[in-house]
Amino acid sequence: MRKTLLNTMGLLLALFGATNASAQSTVELPYSITFDSTNDVWTVLDASPSPGTSWEFNNDWGNDGFCIGNAWTATPSYCIRTDSGEPNDYYVSPSFSLKAGKTYTVKTSSGTMYSTPAKLSVEYTTTPTDAASFTKLSDIDMPSSGVQYDNSYDLTVPEDGLYSFAFHATNTSSGDKSNWAYLYALGFSVEEKVGGETPDPGPDPDPDKPDPPVEDQEGTLPYDMTFDSAEKFATWTTMDNSETPGVTWTYTASDFAGKPAAHMGVDAKSETCDWLVSPKFELKEGKSYTITVDAASGPDNELNLILDYFVGSKSADNQKTIEWIGSKLPATVGESGEVKNQWTLDANKDGVYLFAFRALNWGANNANDAISIYSVKIEEKADGEPDAPVALPYEVSFEQEENVAAWTAMDRSGNTGSTWSWNSWGYQEYDTDWNPVGDQHPCVSFSSDWNTDANDYWVSPAFALEAGKTYVAKAHTANNRSCLESGTTSFTMKLGTNKKVQSSFDQTLGSIELNTVYDRDPSTFEFSVQESGNYYVAFHISDSEGANAYGYIFDFSLAEKEGAAEEPVATAPVANLTATEVMTRSAVELAWTNPTKDVDGKDLPADAALTVKVYEGEELLATLDAQAPGSEGTYTKEYTADTFAGEHNYKVVVVYKEKESEAATATLTVVVDAINGVVVPTDAKVSVHTLGGAAVGNNLSTLGKGTYIVTMKRADGTMKTVKVTK
Repeated sequence: MRKTLLNTMGLLLALFGATNASAQSTVELPYSITFDSTNDVWTVLDASPSPGTSWEFNNDWGNDGFCIGNAWTATPSYCIRTDSGEPNDYYVSPSFSLKAGKTYTVKTSSGTMYSTPAKLSVEYTTTPTDAASFTKLSDIDMPSSGVQYDNSYDLTVPEDGLYSFAFHATNTSSGDKSNWAYLYALGFSVEEKVGGETPDPGPDPDPDKPDPPVEDQEGTLPYDMTFDSAEKFATWTTMDNSETPGVTWTYTASDFAGKPAAHMGVDAKSETCDWLVSPKFELKEGKSYTITVDAASGPDNELNLILDYFVGSKSADNQKTIEWIGSKLPATVGESGEVKNQWTLDANKDGVYLFAFRALNWGANNANDAISIYSVKIEEKADGEPDAPVALPYEVSFEQEENVAAWTAMDRSGNTGSTWSWNSWGYQEYDTDWNPVGDQHPCVSFSSDWNTDANDYWVSPAFALEAGKTYVAKAHTANNRSCLESGTTSFTMKLGTNKKVQSSFDQTLGSIELNTVYDRDPSTFEFSVQESGNYYVAFHISDSEGANAYGYIFDFSLAEKEGAAEEPVATAPVANLTATEVMTRSAVELAWTNPTKDVDGKDLPADAALTVKVYEGEELLATLDAQAPGSEGTYTKEYTADTFAGEHNYKVVVVYKEKESEAATATLTVVVDAINGVVVPTDAKVSVHTLGGAAVGNNLSTLGKGTYIVTMKRADGTMKTVKVTK
């Protein structure tokens, strides 16, 4: 307590029945006093209809002293406890020289006991001996007994002068108004408010109109705030949603750890529910944002710190929780006590977001309640590597919890309180009388969003799908009766390209039948994609009335559709078939090019294995396996002297998938040089040709000199061709 030497003013209070009256004094500002001992600086003014017991010093727990929090010792104070008449008593300060146009901050510390109906107010006057001259600055609201209430009020006086303040106790309740006043003054201070003179705001056309809300500032990412000055703190806003608004978040230059901080302390008026709200940020659906916090709590703190966010605008009805951080800060996790100071928000739609720290205490506040936030960082999280697609065919059963790990729940409801998840109880069938039928079936389930429109996706892992192919998705599902009866539930299967962005699921594969039967045929959907790429399949459930969307998913499969068995198609024939005689070896060499297309003009697979068969006449000379499309083929046929000469007819056939191609043919006439006097068998038919191929009969003897080709064909069909020079 700071005591100040006083100058006596010599103002007597006997006219008003005052007790403990001393002369009023003028005291310099700033001024502060704690009523923990007797003093003759303040005076008592008893204006009750029947003056009697009034304000007095008390330090005796046994004599109804003030006990904070039901303590077993009394807190010293000045108090008024009982009054034989109707209480109307002032505990009056010394005088202070106040100036018009300046603002002064008056702080009071007070308490009440036993749910007394008496009321306490803080008032001021320029005539401290006249009860009728006092003007009320404010009632002091003290809803709970045994709690110390610290309050602050601003005052601007109408004119320069000497002003005194007073704690004013009254009882205007109905019934017996005597012997029922238990009010306690614990401390008082007054000082000029920092900021100097208060400018004239001008006339207020509507004095009852509430103050305009503080406009939220625009924030940019990445964002980094350290609460080391009042100016930085002022870029955030506060929202006091306590039952009786009072103390809320403020800037402090020195908290319990001696550090500057955004600080929330004891709100003794009521249960605490106060937000410290960031500037607003433009966030994008599908992006994740990290919030990194440096915070601490005071000893024996009972305030809980909750990390919330608001979408669009801030209000107590619009809050959504990211994480309940706790009352012991910094927060720790696990047995090792690892410090956790970073949390993640997945934005579920494009828009304005505000982050908020909520201090919450359901009960009477502890005198040590204290939370400090030193710094906050907000930044967009890197997307990371894209999902690797899983192979097809794909099949999964949701009977086991571990099988849901590759799937993602995407909640786009107005209220994100519930969404798809694995359900160990699962689906239970009921008959028409709501009697259970059969066993429970563990599965993935969705059980309605109450009071909001359901809009939830159960999203698969990524699949690499190709344009031009047809895919088949299948799933066993069920619903409950309310889905069928309401007619408001929609249950569909959709295809999208981004598992975090609702608008990417713009292709509806089809509607899933709403059915309460577990054992039935699956829902089946055939589909294709226009562009090759990675895609996600999602179960989408929605409900316009917000209470009837119930879905149960038991399994899922996806595979490329098997095409109908194609009839084998023969290849085109070989090309460029030639037959060349090799006289030195009595042989014929065949050469050709294997086909690259089938008879319909379609390309053969590059790895197709062709079989090539070579014939002379109808005799199979050779079978050549594993011939590649477009490769060069060859075959050599060797003859004896008797079989070499003469006409040879060849054909080549390609066999692919048991289908033969059209034959490619080639004819070669092999002649052997002969001399005059060729012996012609008696049974042979003879034909003679010139070297140019002209037929000249069948009698060599009649021909002139020259070289001829003579063909002799025996009766058994064998032939011999010779070259004869005459």
